[in-house]
Amino acid sequence: MRKHHLLPLNVHKVALLAIILVAASLAASCGQVPLASLIGLRSFDLETTDPARLRIAVRHPDWIKVPSEGAVMHIEQRSKASGALIMSEQIVFRHSVADEDLASLGSERRRGSVIRVFRVAPRDVERMRAVQKAIRDRSQDKTPGVEGRLSVSVTGCRLGPVPEGAVKVSTYLAASELDGFVPLTRDFDLRASMIEAGAPQDDPIAACPQTLGKG
Repeated sequence: MRKHHLLPLNVHKVALLAIILVAASLAASCGQVPLASLIGLRSFDLETTDPARLRIAVRHPDWIKVPSEGAVMHIEQRSKASGALIMSEQIVFRHSVADEDLASLGSERRRGSVIRVFRVAPRDVERMRAVQKAIRDRSQDKTPGVEGRLSVSVTGCRLGPVPEGAVKVSTYLAASELDGFVPLTRDFDLRASMIEAGAPQDDPIAACPQTLGKG
């Protein structure tokens, strides 16, 4: 029988955070993930997935700019009893331009939007493998009362004024256990999320610094 994950998949809403508002928390529960995706994600195992094949993809309006290392995966383990932090790691993802990374997302393209794919940055591949080993070791030691959380955040900013209406963003995950990209969220409203997180209603998504806007 396949053992339960020590870090059960608890995917937060993958959110584009305005650069000036990086402290805002836009987490959402697994209830935000499409039902069909939840079924597909049951095979995803953070302990054993191949970091070199892990991908995050984001579809966002073409007036939003995402830095080349704008995606980060956050991995935490805490004591259930006290809430004390046992482990906290951040794995940086880098923008991928490989044709094969975009090939399976052709049907997800929308007018006025772009899709960007991110893969684990080369310098973080071995570090993620070390994190996986630590999780496996803790699982084998049967460390009592440990709960895990996996979340992903993507940082971004606007290149021009924010149009009226919803700012729709969709997110996807690909891994060695999955058959292509699996949607995590579809068309969630970034404008509403930023305002809910405390951003001003008249300027919910921060403008890009000039140096970034030119990149």
